[in-house]
Amino acid sequence: MPTTIRTLLPKRLRRNSAALALLIATTLAGAAPGLAQAPLPPCSLGETDWRTDPVFQANRHPTQRSLPVGELRCRSIEQSLSPMGADQLRVLRAKVFEASGSGDGIEQSVNLFVLTRESAAGPQVLARFLEPYDISRDQPYFHVLVHQRGDGALVELGEKVRSAYRISGDSVTRIDAHAWVEGIGAVAGPGWVHGPVRRVSFSGMRGFVSIFRAGSDDPGRPGSAFDEGKAIQVDLALDGDRLVSRGARVVDPSFIQDVEDWTAFVEASEEARRAKRRLPAGTEPCDIAGWSADPDPAGMNVRAAPNASARIVGKIPPPWKAPDRSGDTGETYRSEFRIAGYRDGWFLIRGISAPGVAYGERYPRNLPQPYRGQGWISARLVGAALANGNLPPGRLYLAPSPHAATRPALRQGEPVSTGDIVQRLHACSGPWGLVEIEGTRGWWTGICANQVTNCS
Repeated sequence: MPTTIRTLLPKRLRRNSAALALLIATTLAGAAPGLAQAPLPPCSLGETDWRTDPVFQANRHPTQRSLPVGELRCRSIEQSLSPMGADQLRVLRAKVFEASGSGDGIEQSVNLFVLTRESAAGPQVLARFLEPYDISRDQPYFHVLVHQRGDGALVELGEKVRSAYRISGDSVTRIDAHAWVEGIGAVAGPGWVHGPVRRVSFSGMRGFVSIFRAGSDDPGRPGSAFDEGKAIQVDLALDGDRLVSRGARVVDPSFIQDVEDWTAFVEASEEARRAKRRLPAGTEPCDIAGWSADPDPAGMNVRAAPNASARIVGKIPPPWKAPDRSGDTGETYRSEFRIAGYRDGWFLIRGISAPGVAYGERYPRNLPQPYRGQGWISARLVGAALANGNLPPGRLYLAPSPHAATRPALRQGEPVSTGDIVQRLHACSGPWGLVEIEGTRGWWTGICANQVTNCS
C-alpha cells in the first residue's frame, strides 16, 4: 500500500481491509462518495418500549438499574446501503438518549440499529434492535458489512461484535457470532487460557482468539506484557443461529493482529529489550508509578538489591500532613515514585518525590528528604491507583494483555474503574500492574500515584 494513502487513513479505517479496499478503489476510479455524504435520515424507536429491553437493562450501570428511566430518544449517526437480492438494505445506526431538556439528553450505553428494505414498493422496516455500547471507550467499533445470501443477507456489525443478523424474506434472526469460543479450551490445551474473540471474518468464515499462559496472574510467577502468547484460528460454519467450529489450529500470534496493533507491540517489545539492558539482570521492565504505603515513622528503606538483607542505600520519607489553612484541615500525603522494574516481589524505583510536592505543597526542608538515586523496595509496602488505561470497568485481566481473559472485580460494591485505590500492587510489566482489590487479583494497564484526582 502506498505510504501516502495509509498515513491519511483514520486508524479505525485502517483496521478493516474491506473498507480500505473500497476507499482505494473509489479514489482510483474517481467515483463519487454517494451515500457517505448524503443526509442521515431521522431514526425512529418504533412502538417498542426499549426501557424494558434485556440488552438495555443489562448495560445500565449496576447502581442505576433499580431507578426509573425517562422517555428515550435516538439520533442517527451513520448508515449504509447495500444490495439485497433485487432490493437494497439500509442499515441505520443511532445513539440512544434519556430525554432531558431540549438537547439530546443523557446518552445510554446502547446503540439502536434499524434494518430497512428499500424496494420499488417503498421502504419496509424489517427489524430494530439494541447493541451494547461503551460510551467512554467508544467501543465496540461498528463497521457494517452485508453478505448476500440468495434473496436475503447476513448482516455483520463488526469483526469483534458478538451479534450478527440473518435476513430471509421478512424474517430477521440474531446470530451468535461468538458461540464457537465456548469449546476452544480443548484446542488451547492444558496450561493455557483463551481470551475473548479477537475477530470474526464472515467472508472467510474464520474466527481468531489469543491464548496466554495459565497462572499469569500469580504473584509468584507473573506474566509479561511482552509475551504475545499464542493464537488459535478456527474454521467456522453457520449452524442455526450460531457460528460453530469446524476445526481449529494454533497459528503465529502476529497472524491475527492488525498491522497497527502488531507494530505497537513489536515497538514496545524492542523498547523493553533496550530497557532490560539498562536494568539489573532478571528485572522485568515497568513503566508505572506508586506511593509509599509504609507506616513506619522512620520512613521506608531503599535497598541496593531485591532482598531484605541487601544494603540500605537511602530512605523514603514517611507520610506527612500538610498544615491547616483557612479552617481547612491539611491533607496527609505520601512520597511518590516511578517504578522502573520488578523482580521477585521487589520494585526498582527512581524519581522519588517528597510528600505533597506534586500537589504544590511546601514540604519542610528540616524533615527527612527523599533518596535521589534508584533502588529496591518491597512490593508489600507500595500503594497505587488505577489510571485510565482505556479498559472496560469492572474487569481485571488474567494476563497483562488486552486480549487476555478477564474476571469481574468490584470495589465497595461498584465495578472497579479509573481512580480506584488498589489493596495490593503485586507485580508489574510495562504499563501493566498486577493488582488486588477487595480480594480479587488481576492485571490493569495504567497504574498511577496520584493521591488527589482520579488519574484520568
